[in-house]
Amino acid sequence: MAKHWKWGFVILAAVWAALFGNMLGYAWNVTHREEPIPEVPMEQIQNTNISEVAQETMDRFWTVAVFGVDSREGKLGKGTRSDMEMVLNINLETGEIRMVSVYRDTYVKIDEKNKYDKINQAYFEGGPAQAIWALSENMDLNIDDYVSFSWKAVADAINLLGGIDVEISQEEFKVINGFITETVESTGVGSHHLKKAGMNHLDGVQAVAYARLRKMDTDFMRTKRQRLVAELVLEKLKQADLGTVRQLAFSILPSVSSSVGMKDILSLAGTVSKFHLTETEGFPFELKDALVGKKDCVIPVTLRDNVIRLHRFLFDEEDYVPSKQVEEISKQIELHTTKR
Repeated sequence: MAKHWKWGFVILAAVWAALFGNMLGYAWNVTHREEPIPEVPMEQIQNTNISEVAQETMDRFWTVAVFGVDSREGKLGKGTRSDMEMVLNINLETGEIRMVSVYRDTYVKIDEKNKYDKINQAYFEGGPAQAIWALSENMDLNIDDYVSFSWKAVADAINLLGGIDVEISQEEFKVINGFITETVESTGVGSHHLKKAGMNHLDGVQAVAYARLRKMDTDFMRTKRQRLVAELVLEKLKQADLGTVRQLAFSILPSVSSSVGMKDILSLAGTVSKFHLTETEGFPFELKDALVGKKDCVIPVTLRDNVIRLHRFLFDEEDYVPSKQVEEISKQIELHTTKR
């Protein structure tokens, strides 16, 4: 796939992803950072459990992991938890995008030593490389690339796009101004409190705050808000002129950590209209809440069945057969979470 096509999507993902949680920073020039950028050997994070038939199907798509990490210091590596994890899947022929939000409390296998924990613990312990591995291992995927973003990058991007219009419920209104204050303090980007519930035109900071809301309901609703914002931002970006796209490129990319190279950035302008977000979902599809040890976790019911449904959603595979590895992980999750 052409690099400029990839960069078009990376910028889309940059605008979306950083809306959805606490984000990482990235430097255009490594020497401008106090924290080193973690090396992520994508070619080594290949899922050998997947059958050849399944891999042939996946080769028609470009699969990207997107992370939002709870770090106000701009740290990219381990030691920070991914508040937001998404899998974005693009049909290379049509430009169709399907998006899956992975609930951060999902209980799965998180490392090669057979440790089980919440999915966001993988990033905490091993940075993006381990997080990518965990997504691939538990979902029978091969991740082609990844991107991570900072709060400030997205607040700036949304401002450049002119903001978005969102209906704010009374319950959301009760807590959003606190999140706006916190986001202003974290990013240094100016904003102001909302005055009422109902339809509001949100600037960049307010959009970040909206997508981070979680105190008044559940993480499931939070990911629903994230997906709504993603759709709104995509539409704004598709309508942007070349000058705005250029501004976005130079504003966002210095704050992006990605496995995609830096070449052919500005040539994306003619390809943005090809992208269209068609469907969004949360993973796992079928789930239950359970206390594992002292942690409240989201339990796939079952992981095997959820992976079958995931491949139907992402790749239109009607008769997907999970790998032996997923079958084993699914059994272990049931053993760990079945009351005795």
